[in-house]
Amino acid sequence: MSQDEFNACRAFIYDRTGIYFQDNKKYLLEGRLGKRVQALNLHNFTQYLNLLKNGAARDEMRWFYDTITINETFFFRNEPQFNALEEKLIPEILSKKGNGRNKLRVWSSASSSGEEAHTIGMIYLEKLKPKYPGLEIEIVGTDINASVVETARSGVYREYSVRNMPKHYLTKYFTQSDGRYVVRDDVRRLVRFENMNLFDKQRMRAMSSFDIVFCCNVLIYFDTKSKIQVVSQLYDSLNRGGYLFVGYAESLHGLSTAFELVNFPKTVAYKKG
Repeated sequence: MSQDEFNACRAFIYDRTGIYFQDNKKYLLEGRLGKRVQALNLHNFTQYLNLLKNGAARDEMRWFYDTITINETFFFRNEPQFNALEEKLIPEILSKKGNGRNKLRVWSSASSSGEEAHTIGMIYLEKLKPKYPGLEIEIVGTDINASVVETARSGVYREYSVRNMPKHYLTKYFTQSDGRYVVRDDVRRLVRFENMNLFDKQRMRAMSSFDIVFCCNVLIYFDTKSKIQVVSQLYDSLNRGGYLFVGYAESLHGLSTAFELVNFPKTVAYKKG
């Protein structure tokens, strides 16, 4: 991959996803796309990029997005966030909703293969539903990578994904089949998974009226301009008084002054005023 080809591929990815590959990631992009260029019997990366630009088949664009994204997650990752959700955020949010508004809407906006969204569903069944009779929940999980969305919908996981799972949850909310762990239907029914690009302004505008949004470990792949755009739209997606969680290596410092930073034990969240 020449420097010109890298620059062209990087610009194409950035325009469509907001993901920015730094110069030191050239080898990564070359390695991921190189095999595809060979498989399609193309002579170079420029030909492949032209294929994508000139109305490539939907399956090819899907393969492209799947290849350039990174998906590493597991159940009960960032556990202090879930503790804050259960012990602080939800009691506060419900107290402000008033009578007759006993429904929570939660969005896992970079849900990968669904572990985060399913974890929220389990916490609802285990802790929230018994504590708040009549409480309903709607959980939406979205990701740009169509392959991991399919995994999320299937609810079937390898042992690696459940390595941090409390044994009680593993026994109660999973079945085992052929060495895999399968999320039980009562959890899966709570979650709806969709294929979505956070850089798609039209789709983002349609995501609204959420009480809590998780956007963990995705902003680190954006440049500042893209981060500001996505964070602004995440703000718009929240109800007043709603909360946003980001990854531990991420911060909204320098990206938005609209949120209020709120400290919780071993974690923070951003509140829409």
